[in-house]
Amino acid sequence: MRYVALLLLLAWLPFPASAHLSPNTFIEIDVRDTGLEASITVQQSEWHYAYGGQPMTEQAVRERLLLTSAGGAVWPVESIHVDRITLEGVPDYRARFVAKPPSGSSDRDFRLIWRGVIDRVASHNVMVFARSDFAGGVLSGHPRLIGVLQGERDSVTASLGDPSLWKGFTAAARLGMHHIAEGYDHLAFLLTLLLPAPLIASAGRWSGASGTRATLLKLATIVTAFTIGHSLTLIAGAWGGWSLPVQPVEIGIALSILVSAIHAIRPVFAGREAWVAGGFGLIHGAAFATLIGHFDLPATERAIAILGFNLGIEAIQLLVVLVVAPVLVMLAKSRNYTAIRIGGAVLAGLASLYWLWERV
Repeated sequence: MRYVALLLLLAWLPFPASAHLSPNTFIEIDVRDTGLEASITVQQSEWHYAYGGQPMTEQAVRERLLLTSAGGAVWPVESIHVDRITLEGVPDYRARFVAKPPSGSSDRDFRLIWRGVIDRVASHNVMVFARSDFAGGVLSGHPRLIGVLQGERDSVTASLGDPSLWKGFTAAARLGMHHIAEGYDHLAFLLTLLLPAPLIASAGRWSGASGTRATLLKLATIVTAFTIGHSLTLIAGAWGGWSLPVQPVEIGIALSILVSAIHAIRPVFAGREAWVAGGFGLIHGAAFATLIGHFDLPATERAIAILGFNLGIEAIQLLVVLVVAPVLVMLAKSRNYTAIRIGGAVLAGLASLYWLWERV
């Protein structure tokens, strides 16, 4: 029953490395082609309580850590590095290490034993996660729980299944779809820019409808330009391994919504919407690239992740446009469209001002 309750708690816990709702230990494993890279994070107060104020050291980690293959062969543990970090104001110990399977053993089936703290504190929990396993469909930021250790239950067996690049591709595609579906600012920019697409600009105002064919062509041009823009910086940033500071990028995204909202009320760059969509798309792509860059994947897997992530984004964008386009064409012919357009633009503008205030 205790184990079930713990799993229910995990359903709403944030990313494990930053969670301090309870003094648990978190073991996070990155599965690589050459073996495992992992980290063990435990609150200093818990470690000191368990071991009479003694600090966590490399030797202390080695005495309490063991990895074996399914057949019992011991994995060599290399490069243990212990440092002190602070997460959400709480001082922690973090031990990072590398482990490689012995010759002839699979790197996807292993048993992990960890006795730190739980050998002295019966109520302490150790949560073991696969933080990233591209070939198993696990991407950084969306870890998968492998098991929970407590008291005498000091080992967990992991069977990660057969590796498949397809699993990584579909996981990246799902992440792209999830990111854009919940990325209200990205969709707000695109939708606000589409609001005046069915109209003709004349004498500094939006006038009558431009016709179905012209509207659809304009919508397609804007969406294509936005796609090209964010794809360029997504690919360049994720592939090149660079990322811009988060705050300026997020501010730029909020500004893009404000500019498109003003344009939806009064034509500011009529006829140049595609260029604006492409230009601001570069900024939106920088935000996507930062996310992909955190995956820390080798070249082949990174290329597949970029492709899957981008296709996931495009799938949601296409779905939105397919839903919105016929609605815009019909509404543009009604007398109420002016109020709808201005109302939508004002709401988007207010949202952008809130995001600007929040991000600045």
